[in-house]
Amino acid sequence: MDSRAVLALLLISGGCSSSSPSRPAATAGDEDLRFEDERAEADALPASPEVVSAEALIADGRPREARIALTRIVLERPDDLRAWLDLGLAHEMLDELAEAEAAYRSSIEHGAGTTPQSAELLNNLGALLRDTDRLEEGLAMLRQAVALRPGFASAQLNLGLALEDAGDDVGAMEAYRRVIEIAETEPTSRINLGLLLLRQGQTAQALVELRRALPLAEERADLAALGSGLRRAGDPSMAIRALSAAIDAEEAPAPPGLRAELALAHFAAEHRDEAESMLRALIASEPDFATAHYLLANALAAREAWRQAAGEYEAFLRADPRAPEAAEARRRLEFVRSR
Repeated sequence: MDSRAVLALLLISGGCSSSSPSRPAATAGDEDLRFEDERAEADALPASPEVVSAEALIADGRPREARIALTRIVLERPDDLRAWLDLGLAHEMLDELAEAEAAYRSSIEHGAGTTPQSAELLNNLGALLRDTDRLEEGLAMLRQAVALRPGFASAQLNLGLALEDAGDDVGAMEAYRRVIEIAETEPTSRINLGLLLLRQGQTAQALVELRRALPLAEERADLAALGSGLRRAGDPSMAIRALSAAIDAEEAPAPPGLRAELALAHFAAEHRDEAESMLRALIASEPDFATAHYLLANALAAREAWRQAAGEYEAFLRADPRAPEAAEARRRLEFVRSR
């Protein structure tokens, strides 16, 4: 889970807002989602009236207009770090990633990178590099950001995500624990820490972190990851709560993988009829979703409905004959046919 997708940008028009989180998403009037340390550094990057006006355009969902205004500002005042930061954000909103990277790098060329006020720019650049598969360089930027501002939770979280990508689970857990110290109501760090603990076989401690995260999580992606972790850690009842909340978190229809995960949680909670019903409904609406056929086949085999199970294993293999589970599905199909 990318923290730049979780931590929405809040740019407050009409005043000098604090340092901006890294992914532009929210609009004016949204809840302030900044971390405590970000609010405490309200003037970390001073904003001129022109920059504040451009930020209002970003907050109003008008990044093209903001880009024009900010480009003019940095041409006139190339040492305006706040303008470079906002220009990068405007480019990211427009999915102009190369231009966003250039804006962030320009800020470094014009003096950013050596003071705590520069941490936001380094954080955004580091996260962007991670997003575009330049992990080592992204890690270097994120390490520099947290060295400049150890209490910058957004950068600590991005560092944890990048370290996890790099296979450094120990370093990632340290970063996630640091986020929890700084911002105890931030859910992603707890969820990711819990999932790493689970992967390392520390199930009891994983459950502690995952359960603590449940009342904090609101985003569909967070809730879905949390529900999956709770199920695998042996708490299907709380998994059902998290996954149901994930489905309800957005007006957009839930993806089939999320619906399948909820069915798995019901099966683990011994709600077998409900799990089968959910999987049949999923297959009816998404007949080519191979995983649902495989899960339903397993559920049918568990209650010795051999012929029906065989039909679902066959449907799974037709839908995705090269799936990682295909060899196991063929073995199970042979078994249920023999019954």
